[in-house]
Amino acid sequence: MSNVKLKPLQADDPKRIGGYRLLARLGAGGMGRVYLGRSKGGRPVAVKVIHPQLAEDPQFRRRFEQEVAAARRVGGIHTVHVVDADTAAEPPWLVTEYVAGPSLHEAVAEHGAFPAEAVAGLGAGLAEGLMAVHARGVVHRDLKPGNVLLAQDGPRIIDFGIARALDATSQTTSVVGTPGFMSPEQLRGREVGPASDVFCLAAVLAFAATGRRPFGDGPLEALGYRVVNEAPDLTGVPEELLPLLAAGLEKDPDDRPGVAEVLDRCSALLQGGEAPLPPPVSTMIATRVAETEVLLPPPGSAGQERRRPRRRPVAGAAAVVGVLLAASAVWTLTNDGEKTAEGATPEVTAPATSAAPPTPVPSTSVSDAASERPSPDPTRKAFEKISKGDCLNAHRSPEDSDEWSKAKPRAVSCGRPDAYVRVTKVADDSSDCADGDGEIDGELWWSYGEEPDEIALCVTRQLRVGECFLATDGAEENTVSISNGDLMTSWPCGKRPLPGSYDHILRVTALTGGACPSAPRSVDWEYRGGKLCARLV
Repeated sequence: MSNVKLKPLQADDPKRIGGYRLLARLGAGGMGRVYLGRSKGGRPVAVKVIHPQLAEDPQFRRRFEQEVAAARRVGGIHTVHVVDADTAAEPPWLVTEYVAGPSLHEAVAEHGAFPAEAVAGLGAGLAEGLMAVHARGVVHRDLKPGNVLLAQDGPRIIDFGIARALDATSQTTSVVGTPGFMSPEQLRGREVGPASDVFCLAAVLAFAATGRRPFGDGPLEALGYRVVNEAPDLTGVPEELLPLLAAGLEKDPDDRPGVAEVLDRCSALLQGGEAPLPPPVSTMIATRVAETEVLLPPPGSAGQERRRPRRRPVAGAAAVVGVLLAASAVWTLTNDGEKTAEGATPEVTAPATSAAPPTPVPSTSVSDAASERPSPDPTRKAFEKISKGDCLNAHRSPEDSDEWSKAKPRAVSCGRPDAYVRVTKVADDSSDCADGDGEIDGELWWSYGEEPDEIALCVTRQLRVGECFLATDGAEENTVSISNGDLMTSWPCGKRPLPGSYDHILRVTALTGGACPSAPRSVDWEYRGGKLCARLV
């Protein structure tokens, strides 16, 4: 997670937590400090370290354990995933994936309200995230602009610090949340369920659309009275968003739309396209990404000494200058402006003209050797780098069922929303991969080359609640047909027209071992020993 600008570590900051090296401060709050960290494999992570005085409180430690348990249950599109945690450590800590981007609160504070289309895109993303949260039996309870991060690939919901499982023992609690973004039932200490998150979502979208809180500012008592008794101030909300936000801010939870309806209505407002963020906000995100890249040197580079460069002949002096200037720039960025002798200009002084010239190398020997070597095949090399257990950010091409969305495979973190498939086996023949024998199990392959030089990646689809894929009409009237190839597709839920020969967009509503939820336009299939539940968009 990341919702503030990166700040250097202070003298009292730890250098490591667990197996994670800390690189910079991300922020601090009532619970503890949050750092940008680096895993042993070189991945950026966010590390939350609890204040020592709080860790001494047994009741607080139990609440922290509940937070970690709730966060671990959450997974899916537009949510931040838990990587690691130790609730028994001194002090306790929690590690999540890192999102290089500002919070919605920060973006609006610096650049003002978002245009209608950007708000609709934000609403669609957050609704998908809440669907994943609710599908795990969790209600967030504190959705606010500061808990929404804006990344290059969409918004993320963070901070499940007061999330509660949806069971009979935890639906009613004391008043917790953020003034101005709490539902009436939260303020009254009544039962809190998914409809409460819908109220918070509508308040967040109203803030994005107008640049202000829908119930104004002031002390908790005043804000609480307005939320419970007065209508929200939606002045300035774009006309196309006004009915949806007004419905989401209804006092009675039963009068609010469900999260799925919010998603559908926001997607419809996008008219089948992507909603770009305002250019200044995109620049903020790009800046955070660049800051992170500067602080994350390649694995194995930390702690290595810099060697003094050897003097070069005059003919190569210009190239040496370029290399040393580049090295100096990186050193300056990663060491807070400190200069070293290795980066000083005397090191690039050209040698005296009386120095002996280097022994010339005949150009023909180099060119002849190069011509004898076969040109490497970059696609094959990409396939050869993939191993069993890797996740890939590619899916079957909706336009051409024989192609994939990427030209070459690339391994990514399996927790990413674009980690569409996981490799179960690397074979030298695609016939060695499971074909499902007619079963819908989400297994297929991605191959390159012909026998006997074929490389086949046997893959299994990683479906997530809220994600959409494509399907066709069934053989019988009013039926829908899917294949393993269809499950390998990924398609924006609100995008039209449909590609190729496809007839339907299906949104995953549940992957369960029990019965699917009963709802209009719902369909389900036997899937991996359980049920794949979906709904026609």
